[in-house]
Amino acid sequence: MKILHISTIMEWRGGDNQMLTTYHILKGHRDLSQIILCPENSVLLQKCKEANIPVHSAPKKSKFSLAFLKTIIRVVKEENIDVIHVHDSTALTLSLFSLKFLPKLKLVYSRKRNNKVKSNYLKKRKYNHPGITKIICVSQAVKDVLLPVLKDPDKAIVIYDGIDVQKFSNPAIITNIRSEFRLKPDSIIIGNIAGLTRQKDLFTFLDTAELVLKDTNKDINFVLVGEGPLESELKDYSIKLGISDRVYFAGFRRDIPSILAQFDIFLLSSETEGLPLSVMEAFAAKVPVVATSAGGTGEAVINRETGMISPVKDAQALASNALEVINAPHLAEDMKQNAFRLVNEKFTLEVMKKEYYNFYKALEE
Repeated sequence: MKILHISTIMEWRGGDNQMLTTYHILKGHRDLSQIILCPENSVLLQKCKEANIPVHSAPKKSKFSLAFLKTIIRVVKEENIDVIHVHDSTALTLSLFSLKFLPKLKLVYSRKRNNKVKSNYLKKRKYNHPGITKIICVSQAVKDVLLPVLKDPDKAIVIYDGIDVQKFSNPAIITNIRSEFRLKPDSIIIGNIAGLTRQKDLFTFLDTAELVLKDTNKDINFVLVGEGPLESELKDYSIKLGISDRVYFAGFRRDIPSILAQFDIFLLSSETEGLPLSVMEAFAAKVPVVATSAGGTGEAVINRETGMISPVKDAQALASNALEVINAPHLAEDMKQNAFRLVNEKFTLEVMKKEYYNFYKALEE
């Protein structure tokens, strides 16, 4: 079976990262052959070339790119592709148009986020297109968002993404972030690792930080790792709240396992999510998780068992939960052990590899 993975994303996102993960965990199967198609000058193209991954590229000057559509058709014919696996909504639209010229092709769509799908004629026609063989949802929450517009609910299935648990469970400490930010060795660090975007709702993260600092005299500092369009706004907001001396913006980092292992709490404030891998990574690193119930997060963060869960945009609940974790070490330790056990049972690369392999092979039947 020959599979063509398609992404139309220019920047680097979690969906492309997981697409590459899927490629790597399956490349050892000789009965599966994988190729990637992505935009010219995209981050994904650069990463594919660096890793010697078979890749094609196409110009994408607009959302509906005729040149990209033509490239899909050309690559499918030249490479004798059996299955197109698309990884974003625009790629899905373009690929559905390509099926007019590729009638025997099977099409699979991976959906990562639980943002609401409008129940209008165009959306219903798109997601119920007879050319879509299956829709892979990263969590049950993502599937639940699709069900109201799907005529055949069995078209949507759930395959959880996985992580390299070993990579995060015992990392080398490359950089001591307490030393880097001139913090005391015993200071408490509450952190998040995310793109600085609306979806992650880091304004609520900062609101939570303000409430935590008001309610305790402990030496607590907050670290945000990542970059994005809201960086300046977030920095200004931390100044407005009067907590800028306790909030550190670490920017883009390549030593994520090392940094994560030094957090005392991983604080997820997202507004929408599929199922964030950062939570799984925190589980593997044995860092207590305090999170909102965004999307599929609650499928992994079971309240007071594997972490603490709060309503979306509820800074007060997040702050209360964070302080309880700090002040109740026995609770924190129990949650860490439960979470570590869960990630090893359900969210490893081996589990993900088995489920994707079985999925692709079933398409041959």
